[in-house]
Amino acid sequence: MEYKCYEYPSFKIHTIKTNRFKTVNMEIIFRDETVKEKCLVKTFLADIMSDCSDKYKSRKEVGKKLEELYQASFYGVTNKVGNVFMTSFVLSFLNPSYVKEKDYLEEVMALPFEMILNPFITASEFDIKNFKIVKNRLHDEILSINENINRVALKKAMSNLDKDSASSYGLLGSIEELEAITPKTLYEAYQDLMSNVCDIFIIGNVDMDLVANLIFKYFKNPIIKTKELSFYIENKNLKNVKKIKEKSNFKETCLVNIYNINKLTDKERMVTFYFYNYILGGGGLNTKLYQLLREKNSLCYGIRSMYLKYDNLLVIETSINKKDLKKADKLIKQAFREMVSGDFTDEMIKNAKENFIFSLNLALDEPAGIINNYVFHIFDDLPLIPERIEMIKDITKEEIVTVANKIKPNISFVLEGEEYGEN
Repeated sequence: MEYKCYEYPSFKIHTIKTNRFKTVNMEIIFRDETVKEKCLVKTFLADIMSDCSDKYKSRKEVGKKLEELYQASFYGVTNKVGNVFMTSFVLSFLNPSYVKEKDYLEEVMALPFEMILNPFITASEFDIKNFKIVKNRLHDEILSINENINRVALKKAMSNLDKDSASSYGLLGSIEELEAITPKTLYEAYQDLMSNVCDIFIIGNVDMDLVANLIFKYFKNPIIKTKELSFYIENKNLKNVKKIKEKSNFKETCLVNIYNINKLTDKERMVTFYFYNYILGGGGLNTKLYQLLREKNSLCYGIRSMYLKYDNLLVIETSINKKDLKKADKLIKQAFREMVSGDFTDEMIKNAKENFIFSLNLALDEPAGIINNYVFHIFDDLPLIPERIEMIKDITKEEIVTVANKIKPNISFVLEGEEYGEN
């Protein structure tokens, strides 16, 4: 793979040339600091901007054009990565070498910039018909969260972090926030988006100099962005664990524990803590938490731990019967003590290494996986996959025990369901 960067006044183009795939994939990424009031409106914006434009008035017309371009695909998506909010527009299309039309590459490359630079706007407002379609779709998506106890409990637990912490913000927000968005405020959000820092990543077997020239031809954005952005959030350590309990209409109870991770080194953050989390509760059926709570004590319906690297947080999510709350909490604390004392086997470390290496090699088999690695290599100095694999091979038990001592409890949130029966 051959990487090259093209720098223009208002954006950068990062190209990865490889002959491994029959498609060409491009991601146009706008980055901004995460602001709570902007999360839902930018999610709305990414949806509507990939549904229609001034030239293609509806999702149906966009779909027809994509079919004409040999089943190309185009969509918008938002992600909150720590303290950075990313709005991405993703294009995938057949390598031009398989197409007879000589102008195919230019035509397909022009499409995403038509959608981005010429949205369906009249009198400083987004088209009302498409606005209502996307609004209804988001309305249903927000409501669907309330049908899953784990999603509800996690959202509520995270919202109890410090109110100024971006970790407490959700992508979708509430129905009330959705109702407050209008075609006018959506247009204002569009103007804000176009002032964000922009990077374009493209992977495939094409003439990258030609591709860069085509992007520069069609992406006429005069705004020069120089804002520095940091992904990492430092959530406040509390003297005492914040304990919250709410009742729900679900049958089971969900316990969500949130822990701060303090002062990790770069290697610990990028590699070592993934091992800790895998052995503790993120690695399936043989983890500490699963064995203690599920296999040995038959307490829970499900348990997992999640490492939120850019938030410097560890989250444990447990679905249990209400009567087993105290015992579950005791066993979770036991799992933490065992990790601190190094009470885990070399076989568990070996399994973690094999799993991580397999997953990284799998990422190399997909254009999106390679782009994602380069995105965070460029934005956050994340080592490229071959280097990370070598780092993984060298991880020791002592290093895992070291990070086990850098964890501090923050929040214990219980979404209490109805008490019923035995597990």
